[in-house]
Amino acid sequence: MQQVKIYTASPSDLSPPVQSESFCVDLVLASDYRELEAKCAALVVENEALKKSEVEFNDYCRHECEDAGYTWVDDFTETPATDAFLAEVRASELDSLAGVAETMLIKFSNQQCSSDMHEVVGWKMVLQQAANRAAQLRKGAAL
Repeated sequence: MQQVKIYTASPSDLSPPVQSESFCVDLVLASDYRELEAKCAALVVENEALKKSEVEFNDYCRHECEDAGYTWVDDFTETPATDAFLAEVRASELDSLAGVAETMLIKFSNQQCSSDMHEVVGWKMVLQQAANRAAQLRKGAAL
C-alpha cells in the first residue's frame, strides 16, 4: 500500500505568512487526500455488505433454531464508525437536495412569484424537510 506523504509547513510557509514561530502545520496533498477518502468509502461499502450478510446469516440461524424448538439470541457486530460515515453520506445528499430547493426558491423570488404559489410552498417544504432530516441523521437518528 502506498504511504501518504505528510508535509510540515512552518508559519512562514503559509499564505498569508503568519508571524509566529510557535506552531507548525502538517499537510497532505489534495490528491492523496482524495485517494484516502476513496479508500475509506470503499471500506465502508465492504463493511456494509458484511453487515448485511451478518443479518442474513443471523436470520437463517434464528429460523433453523426455531424450527428445531430452540431459542436464538440475535447478536450483531456494532460498527459505529461505518454507521456514522453512512449517516454523513446520507445527510450530505439531503444537503444537496436542500441546495436545489434553495436555488429554486431564489429563482421564484427573482421572478417575483407569490410566496403562497403551490410550487414555492412545495420547494419550501422540500428545503425544510431535507435540512431537518440531515440534522437528524447527523445526530444519529435512524430514518
